[in-house]
Amino acid sequence: MSFLSQPATAPRGVSSRAVLFGLLLIPVNVFWIVRLERVMFGPYPSTISLFANVVFLLFVLSGVNSLVRKLRPAAAFSQQEMLTTYTLIAISTAISGLDGVGIISQIMPHGAWFGAMNHWTGWLDAFPSWLVVRDTNAVRAHYLGNTSLYHWEYMRVWLVPCCAWTFFISLLLFTANCLNVLVRPQWADRERLTFPIIWLPIEMTETAPIEGKIAFYRNRVMWAGFAIAALLSLWNGISFLYPSLPTIPLGVTDLKPYLSSKPWSAIDWMPITFYPMVIGLGFLLPVDLLFSCWFFFLYWKLQIVVSNAMAWDTVQDFPFQPEQGFGSLIGLFLFYAYTGRKTYAAILKSALTRETVNRGDEALSGKQALTGIAIGFLGLVLFCSAAHVTLWVSVSFFIIFFASILVIARIRAELGAPVHDFHFMGPDAMIPRAFSSAAIQPHDMAFYTFCFSLTRAHRSDAMPVGLEGLQIAKQKQMDARKMFWAIIAASILSTAAALWAFEHQAYALGAAAKFNQGSGHAQQAFLRMGSWVNGSQNAKPNGQATAAMGLGLVSTLALAACRLRWQAFPFHPLGYALSSSWAINICWMPLLIAWALKALTMRFGGLAAYRRAIPFFLGLVLGDCVLGSIWALISLLLNTRTYNFFGQ
Repeated sequence: MSFLSQPATAPRGVSSRAVLFGLLLIPVNVFWIVRLERVMFGPYPSTISLFANVVFLLFVLSGVNSLVRKLRPAAAFSQQEMLTTYTLIAISTAISGLDGVGIISQIMPHGAWFGAMNHWTGWLDAFPSWLVVRDTNAVRAHYLGNTSLYHWEYMRVWLVPCCAWTFFISLLLFTANCLNVLVRPQWADRERLTFPIIWLPIEMTETAPIEGKIAFYRNRVMWAGFAIAALLSLWNGISFLYPSLPTIPLGVTDLKPYLSSKPWSAIDWMPITFYPMVIGLGFLLPVDLLFSCWFFFLYWKLQIVVSNAMAWDTVQDFPFQPEQGFGSLIGLFLFYAYTGRKTYAAILKSALTRETVNRGDEALSGKQALTGIAIGFLGLVLFCSAAHVTLWVSVSFFIIFFASILVIARIRAELGAPVHDFHFMGPDAMIPRAFSSAAIQPHDMAFYTFCFSLTRAHRSDAMPVGLEGLQIAKQKQMDARKMFWAIIAASILSTAAALWAFEHQAYALGAAAKFNQGSGHAQQAFLRMGSWVNGSQNAKPNGQATAAMGLGLVSTLALAACRLRWQAFPFHPLGYALSSSWAINICWMPLLIAWALKALTMRFGGLAAYRRAIPFFLGLVLGDCVLGSIWALISLLLNTRTYNFFGQ
């Protein structure tokens, strides 16, 4: 497999035409994602770590590029150019996905439309006028539709808040990508993390055999896996359109009816799934992480059962799983900061003195990266200050937020986990729990409400995708500096395109007709703020919730320490963290299957058998992505719901 080898010749690098082509595709891709995830209720490609729509587009582009190479070789894209385009489209998917910028589009008009009926008018002035939309006609057209965004009376109302949020998100992602520049050498070059999520795109774009091994598209084992996943998706897609045909149960099957007696009924939801894509991605994970994911999933469920049996769940929110998961995130951040302390100290020393640290062909020098982080962080705080946010609230939020997404980037870089959602574990949820809502002012509450778009879930954070783009550039000897600025350009364009795509479809179709597109996530954020204002939630510090955060932190550090001391220790701290949130519910069974298959392969065939099996499981991923995306295109073209290959 080519991901095990290094390129032997110097490539062309990040070309202008590849960047331009990727930027031109961004509005198209963003429109597609918003249409799928906000209008058609699926599929939801942005909710899994390897974006299926981007893999599909790369698959199509690879086929077209092969044809161009035969007809006019000089016009064909190189592998490096294909990967540049892939990275930019992946960035746009992350930003426009279900947990991305679309939530801001929901929040901006939400107070003006729902405020009176929910009795919120007393505190809506806490939202700065330049960050929301209050014009009655524009808001009504947004929710009821049957019109066009492209009337000046509507566009002028949206112009200022959309520009403000584009600036904010772009500055946030600039800061995040400067952090990526700092951590990439430590993680990739010193700790030798493998970045499994980029394996498939790299394989798909290889143009010739490497070291005598068969190229990806000539591998029959890969096509066997592709065929299995594709045929399953094809059959289920047809049966979705023609319900008289039986469906192969790959999606959610709930075991709740079989858990009807106490205390087992407290579990409430116990789904099993058999997604080929998750099985394929899971096979790339280490055996101990696979084991830990499903083991700790059952551990969290056991907490619920024991709490019910002991009547501990009479305490609201007990056993505080989001709080434990948040503590686990912080514990992982502290652990990774400790293990890389020498590298980061050297970078900091070089930035504060005239000494230099050789960073080779990195996108930025250590001093430039630290300067970028400082400027970006200061800009974010000043933005919040202009919105009348208290200094300690904004500073604490951004410190915890960047720590959290750094951990998620690390999870993807080290292990390539299929899911990493961490629902409702942001600082906007945890700070009021620990210090009480009485400690924050209405403008701070409004800021936390806006930040719901950043912290509701971390399924499609753009920062890890940017890190993977930098790693692709390093691995394929591309110009890292050009890749960095291409990622920044893609981030800016994708943010603006996501705001446009949402409003374009809202004004045409009516946001009120679509739960996810119209108000669902914004309603959650506003109801939370209402409970803070009314004193019905977090009116005082919650000692039990804070203790749960501490328990998650201590448990994670203990697991990490045990793994450092005992190499064979089977419980992975990342498995403990990943299994603490929602998405593991629909992935634990595929991960268990992948664990069994990989454990058997390694036991009876060793590393050689594992390497021979990798193309089959990459084929499972590719087949599921391609056919699932074809159904998504049919959904777009026919304006009807089709088979949802993931999340159903």
